[in-house]
Amino acid sequence: MKRHLSIRLKLILSISGLIMLTIALVMFGVTFQVTERINTDIQRNFKEKAEIFGRIQEIRSRQLAQTAILLADVPSLRAAVSTQDSRTINQKLRDELRVLLDFDPVVPDTLIPDSYFFNADSAGLLVICNPEGVVLGQLSSIPTSKFSIAERPGLINALQGEYVTKPSIWSVSGSFYSVVSVPIFSGDYVIGTLSYGFPYRKIEAIQLAKDIGSEVSFFIKGNMISTSFTSISEKELLNLSKNVSSAGLEVENTSNSVSFSEELQDQDWQIFVTRMKLYEGAEQPRSYYVIASSYSERIKELLSLQTSIILFGLLGVGFSIFVGIIFASYVSKPIDLLVSGIRRMEKGDYAHPVPVTSNDELGLLTDTFNQLLNTLKERLEMLKFVSNATIEAIRKNLTDRDLGGQRKEVTVFFSDIRGFTKWSEKRPPEEVISMLNETLSFQAEVIKKHGGDIDKFVGDEMVAVFEGDKKDRRAVQAAIDIQQKASEILLAAGLEIAIGIGINTGAVVMGAMGSDNRLDYTVIGNHVNLGARLCSAAGPHKIILSENTARNLERSTNLTELEPVSVKGIEKPVQIYEVNWEETN
Repeated sequence: MKRHLSIRLKLILSISGLIMLTIALVMFGVTFQVTERINTDIQRNFKEKAEIFGRIQEIRSRQLAQTAILLADVPSLRAAVSTQDSRTINQKLRDELRVLLDFDPVVPDTLIPDSYFFNADSAGLLVICNPEGVVLGQLSSIPTSKFSIAERPGLINALQGEYVTKPSIWSVSGSFYSVVSVPIFSGDYVIGTLSYGFPYRKIEAIQLAKDIGSEVSFFIKGNMISTSFTSISEKELLNLSKNVSSAGLEVENTSNSVSFSEELQDQDWQIFVTRMKLYEGAEQPRSYYVIASSYSERIKELLSLQTSIILFGLLGVGFSIFVGIIFASYVSKPIDLLVSGIRRMEKGDYAHPVPVTSNDELGLLTDTFNQLLNTLKERLEMLKFVSNATIEAIRKNLTDRDLGGQRKEVTVFFSDIRGFTKWSEKRPPEEVISMLNETLSFQAEVIKKHGGDIDKFVGDEMVAVFEGDKKDRRAVQAAIDIQQKASEILLAAGLEIAIGIGINTGAVVMGAMGSDNRLDYTVIGNHVNLGARLCSAAGPHKIILSENTARNLERSTNLTELEPVSVKGIEKPVQIYEVNWEETN
């Protein structure tokens, strides 16, 4: 059996080994190795910064897309676009939408001049086009085109009704914009498009440089569009642009980021080139993010520390071992307790929380785990009170109450315990609840076995819904199985109660209904009411069907046609049938 080192021993060995390795390298004066370590560290930092930079750009792209989609869905704007009148659309943009765009997803408001908020162009590029791609209105003063711009990247897809969530690069009056285009619908028809984007500006490059701790530049079509460098000569800019273009060819061929060294401002810089994440459904200009970091100063700092490291190295080794032992013990104990708690949770034991042994982050982690344990326990208990349709709606993030619900063809199943009220009046509460739970439980098991979904329990009544193929047959077979099993259980127990069942098939409205803080995913409609009425008409041990359900059953099902009954809410008498379940296989 393979043995693993404990985390305590790993921490001790890691801390001690790292310090001793560092001291050995410095003591032997291996300058080359030190330089290599610095370069490796810089490369690693570059990758981390590139990931952060990429995430920032993705956040900005998502915010652009979300803003464009929200604007395109403003009812008043859709009404204005439906007129196809430029004056009406431009007035709507200036009077209503302008105030919604006084923000920048990257640059904080504190860094933006006050004049920015009183300038229509500060909101970026906002263009409304008709279904042919001709500009009907725009918020900015920058002229776009008097002719169709349908061939712009991303716009042609929006004209076809697609939501393009990744940005495209547009060139407008010599400036470059990161733009997202979305369709504007009226019903099922595209009546226009909305294109929204921000320019690539120096203030944005400066803010991104502060966020990641390195200089940032944007290159489009081989030219530097904006940069955080405070000063750079024409010669340096020419050399940098040439090298970025060469690296860009390698990026295009390999789809990987490329780095190279460059001398700028009398310092050695490491340049990291990566391709902008743009919409790939159209031809885009060659565009790159460039991150630059100076490592000259870092080398000087490390060289100046070598003497101090040599003097205090040996003392540090002994002290590191001592600290490592204490720290490892401090860290490993709560981790061991957490591992034990997780293993108990895997076995279904949610009743024993993990002891909190510290007041630091590990203690917070342990306390958070205990809260998660309680939450999982509560949710597992709550699942017993929620229908499968409700669970599925939550998984899909479906809120039919907002969408207006949906109409479906289903079979509704109602069962009620006859004689329950009279029987329960003579029994203690514990016996009543026990009998009720047992009766409803075996009914629920049968319903689930035949592909039905329990909608709700109302006292001694149960409501279920069957969907899909052969829903009528499955519902009736479930009713037969319930009556057969009920006869065995209730008669064997000597109980003077029985079950009556009513089944109906028809179109119902299904969705989330209720108040803001309490929703119920259920079905409503006349066919639901008819199912309830049939259940009321079903005597003990009876299964009553509507004509809609009866006509879809197999001929082998033994039915008896009953006299039509009058049902409240329905003008004509309803033809009903009784299932002779004792004679049906």
